[in-house]
Amino acid sequence: MKTSFRVLPLEKVDEKRFLDFLHKDRVLHIFTIYDLKYMREKTEVWVALRDDAIVGYLLEFDKRIVHARGDPETVARLLPFVDLDEPVVSAEPDHLAAVEDIFEPVEPMDSSSKGKITTFLVMRTDAEAFQPVIRHRVRRLGTEDLEEVSESFGDLAETVEKAIQGGVAFGAYEGGSLASLATVPQIIESIALIRGVYTVPSLSDRGLATSTSSALVAELIRLGKEPVLWVAKDNLPARRIYEKTVFRRTGHVLLGFKAKRR
Repeated sequence: MKTSFRVLPLEKVDEKRFLDFLHKDRVLHIFTIYDLKYMREKTEVWVALRDDAIVGYLLEFDKRIVHARGDPETVARLLPFVDLDEPVVSAEPDHLAAVEDIFEPVEPMDSSSKGKITTFLVMRTDAEAFQPVIRHRVRRLGTEDLEEVSESFGDLAETVEKAIQGGVAFGAYEGGSLASLATVPQIIESIALIRGVYTVPSLSDRGLATSTSSALVAELIRLGKEPVLWVAKDNLPARRIYEKTVFRRTGHVLLGFKAKRR
């Protein structure tokens, strides 16, 4: 017997029920929570219901990004609502077959990935588990540091400015110069999603990224926030940093790729 689903736009669903569904696993749904709270005008959501229970959803952001979450059976019903030819797709592994019926993966989201799809491991740490490794001079960055950020990292100055304004940014120094950055552009409720750790290429393999990310996480924990990150499974240098400082897998695995309609 076929399972019966209903698919409705969010506007026709009790939004409080949907938000309650998202908050049962804030780590998995953190981007949806953020987009609905701060970018609502750029966000469309379709919700799948089975026997009046929410079992999955599809989010389209800024007419370019698609997130699929929930029961794998729902995805085939949700995907026809996507009106994009070349989306960036984020989905759970069990969704891939349904996604590939409509979209062909063409490019991974992370350049370290070995194929056309990036597998992201979702990790977190806390005060009890975290073991910082800081071997360089580090400090929290402010607006007065943006000129130096621009000199060392070019266009990343905009990312750092957003982190200074809405989250947290740290830098590590080598020979008196800014050599590494770690940023949390936004703190969403109590979750601090680490979105970027960068090191001057000529200064890699010196532990700078470990120092700056350790300082960032220590500050987040001091502020009572929960540090969370996505790391590409094939990005072994980044994984070593996070595993060294005792980030642990949450159990969530997500796939990310640029796609084109078949």
